[in-house]
Amino acid sequence: MSYEGKDVSLTLSWYHLHDIFSTRYMSRLIIKGGRKLEGIWPLSGNKNEALPLVAASLLFNNNLILKNLPMLEDVKVMMAIAKSLGVSIKSSSDRHIFNTTGNVAKSIPSDFSAKVRGSLLFLSPLLLLNGRADIPSSGGDKIGLRKIDHHLEVFRAFGCKIIRDKIIADQQVLNSGREIKIWLSEPSVTATEGAMLLASRTRGTTIIKNAACEPHVIGLGKVLQDAGAIITGLGTNLISIKGLSRFKRVEHTIGDDFMEMGSVLTLSAIFNNNIKIPIKKISEYEKIFEMMEKFGKRVIFDNKIIKVANIKGREDTQIEEISSQPWPSFPSDLMSVFIVLATQTNGQYLFHEKMFESRLYFTDQLKSLGAKLVLCDPHRVLVIGSSILRGVKLVSPDIRAGMALVIAALVAKGESIIDNAEQLDRGYENIVGKLINIGADIKKEG
Repeated sequence: MSYEGKDVSLTLSWYHLHDIFSTRYMSRLIIKGGRKLEGIWPLSGNKNEALPLVAASLLFNNNLILKNLPMLEDVKVMMAIAKSLGVSIKSSSDRHIFNTTGNVAKSIPSDFSAKVRGSLLFLSPLLLLNGRADIPSSGGDKIGLRKIDHHLEVFRAFGCKIIRDKIIADQQVLNSGREIKIWLSEPSVTATEGAMLLASRTRGTTIIKNAACEPHVIGLGKVLQDAGAIITGLGTNLISIKGLSRFKRVEHTIGDDFMEMGSVLTLSAIFNNNIKIPIKKISEYEKIFEMMEKFGKRVIFDNKIIKVANIKGREDTQIEEISSQPWPSFPSDLMSVFIVLATQTNGQYLFHEKMFESRLYFTDQLKSLGAKLVLCDPHRVLVIGSSILRGVKLVSPDIRAGMALVIAALVAKGESIIDNAEQLDRGYENIVGKLINIGADIKKEG
């Protein structure tokens, strides 16, 4: 696709890729593709549930006990922030006890906040405990503009004043007992979670409209319910919360990481359906399973194990369209791995990424592997399936694209090297060990 004589895909992606290709990286993966993969894949705890719970620990002075906490880099950074703010953490095997010491710091260390976007989740606890908070320069994946406007909507609804990079809360206003109505301009997960944290520790009732309803939002809500808050509407776009002044002791097991599940389903679909995934429940993941059918696969759930099977008699005469939308529709975080699945499936697939304008730029690296695709614009890519991939040198730009490149390298003939592999450590626990256990030829350096 061209415009005024320029290749649009190259023009769009160059500015995004220039930085990652001109950077010195801490670690790399070396993968020899084409091996047979099969076996059992144990899922880790949901990172996106863990992050708000670690932030919520600031409000527990009577113990928050978390099990199945994934020891990912982002979680470790959040735990470091919690400790710096005044939370004690005692860990033993799969049990982590969080308890606020009473002396709460007033700001998040910038060297920590710059590493993880979840640092924004500490703002609500800090406002509740100190009446003020500095807005951190939060990190996270570079997948496009990620504004904090939705967070500011929440704080203003609670009567907070925002002066430059500071948020100031009047405790009398916060606990006036008035009904607070928040109508989010989009169903932002972190903004919804921030609102839930504020609402659960203030007097009165808070109503959140256009709330996010992902499984990890439900997980946070269940902890707040167990702590004593009265919450209705979890799993819907309308949440009502009646708060209280002090949380009770809570013990909670974090749910399975369904983003990891979706990634492994695509891996299994590519490698002859030979990977099985133990999982406790699947009732919330129908849209992901439904999307697999576009690739001639169906998901079978039996005896708490899910696996992939072929759909017989599937035709591939039309262009299949895959669009990302807020939950419970198909999630943006799975777009990257499904694009790799499309490169290995007969047919043509048009992916429409509606949420992040830089999510699809990694597809230029798939082209270097040999994938047949066209980046139409920042939000759409057309994939022509059944590509033969060959190993090359790659760079992981973010967590989800990194996992997609790992899957592509496992398919490719020959050796691939993936730099910036530390990105994967932020979102996938023990990814190298799990891949080796199912037969992958992969090693990590650095």
